[in-house]
Amino acid sequence: MMLSFPHGSKESSSFPKLPSLLSFFFLLNNLDSTTSFSITSSSRAASKSYTQLHSTTPFDASLYDNDDDDDLIIDTSANPFAPPSSEKSLLAVDPDTPLLLGINKYSHDTSICAAHATTGEVLFAFSKERISRKKHVGGNVASLVESCLSSLELDLDNVKKVVCNNHHHRIIFEESSIPKMEWEEGLGINGGTEIGYTDDENTFLNCDIQKVEMSHHLAHAYSAAAQCPFESGMIVIMDGMGETYRSMKIGSQKNKEDVEYVSDLDFEGEYECIPSDIAEKAKESYFDWREGESVYVFDKSDGRLSVKPIFKRFTEENTPPTLYNHGFENMDSVGAIYSRASSHIFGDWNACGKVMGLAPWMGHAWTQTISDDEEEEDGGVEKEITLTAEKLKKPIIWGKLYKEDEEAFGVDRSSMMGMPHIARNDPDLFDDMGNMVRKGRYDFDDNVEEDDNTDDTEQDTTAMTEEEIQEGAALDITTMEKKKHLPTKVALDAISLSSRVQDDLESIVMDFVQHFKEKTGETNLCLAGGVALNSVLNGRLSRELGFEKVFIPPYPGDDGIAVGCCAYGLFGNKALDEKEGKEKDDYPQLWSEPLSPYLGPMPSKMEIREAIEAASPWLQIDPIKDDDRRFEIMAREIESGGVIAWYHSRSELGPRALGHRSILADPRKKALVRFINEHVKKRESFRPFAPSCLAEEASNWFDLGDNDFNDNVSPYMSITANVKESKRGQIPAVTHVDGSSRLQTVTAKAEPLYHRLISAFFDLTGVPMVLNTSFNTLKGEPIVETPSNAIRSFLSSMGSIEMLVMDEYVIRRRDCDMKSLMGEERDDGLIREQSKPKRAGDVFYETKFTITDDPESIQPVTRVCIPDRPMHNEKDGGWFELLDDLEGELLGICDGSSTLNEILTQFKSEMGGDGMPSSNEDDESTELPELDQILFENIMRRLIRLYEHTLISW
Repeated sequence: MMLSFPHGSKESSSFPKLPSLLSFFFLLNNLDSTTSFSITSSSRAASKSYTQLHSTTPFDASLYDNDDDDDLIIDTSANPFAPPSSEKSLLAVDPDTPLLLGINKYSHDTSICAAHATTGEVLFAFSKERISRKKHVGGNVASLVESCLSSLELDLDNVKKVVCNNHHHRIIFEESSIPKMEWEEGLGINGGTEIGYTDDENTFLNCDIQKVEMSHHLAHAYSAAAQCPFESGMIVIMDGMGETYRSMKIGSQKNKEDVEYVSDLDFEGEYECIPSDIAEKAKESYFDWREGESVYVFDKSDGRLSVKPIFKRFTEENTPPTLYNHGFENMDSVGAIYSRASSHIFGDWNACGKVMGLAPWMGHAWTQTISDDEEEEDGGVEKEITLTAEKLKKPIIWGKLYKEDEEAFGVDRSSMMGMPHIARNDPDLFDDMGNMVRKGRYDFDDNVEEDDNTDDTEQDTTAMTEEEIQEGAALDITTMEKKKHLPTKVALDAISLSSRVQDDLESIVMDFVQHFKEKTGETNLCLAGGVALNSVLNGRLSRELGFEKVFIPPYPGDDGIAVGCCAYGLFGNKALDEKEGKEKDDYPQLWSEPLSPYLGPMPSKMEIREAIEAASPWLQIDPIKDDDRRFEIMAREIESGGVIAWYHSRSELGPRALGHRSILADPRKKALVRFINEHVKKRESFRPFAPSCLAEEASNWFDLGDNDFNDNVSPYMSITANVKESKRGQIPAVTHVDGSSRLQTVTAKAEPLYHRLISAFFDLTGVPMVLNTSFNTLKGEPIVETPSNAIRSFLSSMGSIEMLVMDEYVIRRRDCDMKSLMGEERDDGLIREQSKPKRAGDVFYETKFTITDDPESIQPVTRVCIPDRPMHNEKDGGWFELLDDLEGELLGICDGSSTLNEILTQFKSEMGGDGMPSSNEDDESTELPELDQILFENIMRRLIRLYEHTLISW
């Protein structure tokens, strides 16, 4: 049963009274069965926002008001990147600029890439997840197009051409009927579940715009070939699944009534295909066949881009595409098999990076001391046992991708059937009472108790309450207690599976690429598709197969599809034009060098100042305009063991932070691996971290092999290299358990600010790199995008990130100013006026409790939502659970009109006038000063907690 009650007047100055809630409990005491109630303090918003929320508490709610207010409505469609009306966007272009848009839509990783349609200059590229704050989000592109046009200060009339892809269904036919789309929108089905579905910014139906579709793997190929720093080569595309054969076949028939559609089937019969009778098999299939792996050759030596497929392998849809994830994990591409391992271990098909990071733990051994409590048969004698993962002997995938005979590619899913690892409840996860004691089933690392390095110590957080950890109790790696994190049984099994699937992937793909290198004679290689996010595989391909140059874009996954679509729209395909006898169009000049990965929105100084100002009561802000001084401060903070966050300039396109939205730390301090994983990123402690290294120093620290890139082999963190054995002890925080490291090389030309910061750290320490991980501290969120995102993520780290550097501002978390709150004497002898605590904004309350036959069992739980507070997180509704009724009443009082003394006086008055309930006037045994102190301490503790979580300030 859910009951909802309106609150009192927003302007009410009366003290919120707890007894009214207790009276309500008494009223419901005679209910026969356990019933759940919710008392919700709410009111209908005047618009799609939190504009009408009131700030009084639920404790004085009237039981007799019967308001029909609707639930809170949240509108997430607003564009957070539009500059203030009085400020010109830093990315604004000429108002007559013609735009060409490349778009990946409706599938995962929805993205946009915008270029000048005449010159070919890329002006903007962005992924939707940065707006929605949901990783890999799909759906329509209305919000992306709006962000793009706002940043460039253009409108839809500037868009002249759109090239798009969605590998699940054709787009333009689906969007051909607005009435159909409005019907879907009205019912909230299909694409209509999301705002913007029928907007012109998504459909372009009411615009004079040329629209083109292209197939999936071809778009991947263009994302690499069009910008690679060499004129010819081979492109290998491998992902989970690409376009369906039937969609490509229908589009390739070039029906006069069809919109333009380009795919590899325009060259059908001119490339090798597996299966060779794909056309017949597709007719017989219950479902369809999809692209699995593709190989292309390209040439741009004469100023035109020519891309031709030379090999395609299709894989059958073995289960209905209407099933979970389109039946993807039952398909037989190398990417789909690897993704199935990700689902089996982590419950997430898109956690393949975790699988890659887990695999190197194969072969590592942990020692565990067994006491007499665990080994009673030993008579109390302790002994050490060794924990290690057992190698799976049976391969998961084998054979040759380019064969159809007995040597053909094969799959055995038996190791990924039955109960998934993520769902197992093994005995070692529980104690003798049945309580789960190892909630982090994959929470382990290689810290050892015998290590005497003071930097490799671990703070004993077992003595800290969960509440203290959540409230940001000080965590200092220099005073940590050493402690092992041993793997569970399921973690060891996960290591075995990860290692097997990673080894199999490398074996299959190395043979595949080597085969086509020999067959084509090409000496340069491009990689794209989701499998090209596997940096371990990329490292082997670049070092071991003898290619002169290897290029992997910073977005090889589906967020790069938009770049490929844009490139095709700009440059076309010379090979296809010649095949179809088309006259040469007036194409723009090809891109002369790889695109910058930093093509997202540019925060203005005003946006940064406004975000800082909104959170200023919780921040200590130091403006430092001199870059060198600021870099020195940052380098010294890192050198001292602090963790810092850096936010500046335009954001990166792609899944990896490359210095513009990064968390940085000292690679020399091993204990930081566990500290950042647990307390900053809040994730499994086995996961490794990457170094950002000065390119000119990389070969002194890493085994890079022969390369023609002047050691700038991995500017986008795409390649894993082995740390030189002589250097591993110096940079343990970025050296994985097998001695490898996912490397980012940084040049002064491509990234001058980042290069200067790393150089400052190099001057201090002699180590030419920093630990770099993506700036996101909230579970499930992508990298921060806006200044407000950055501050929210920084504050939500609860002090584990020491410093946020945003533009010219060096920001630290402000400690509670207790002297100001209590009006203590200043250094000059004067008594300062007491501050008056004030809420961060209007408050939304919700209280839940259960009524049983035992009235004493009532335990109400109250949570609050303050949309204006800097740590408000829309993903979880922004709810914050209060400790108790006292904390809720305090929050209600904190309206900026009462000092601490006045708050204490109000509480004492409510409790009987002298600080205690006056139920027994003859009882003189109570010492009132002691009880006053208890009341004071309880109120102070809650005020501090509310401040730390940005619900109040003073």
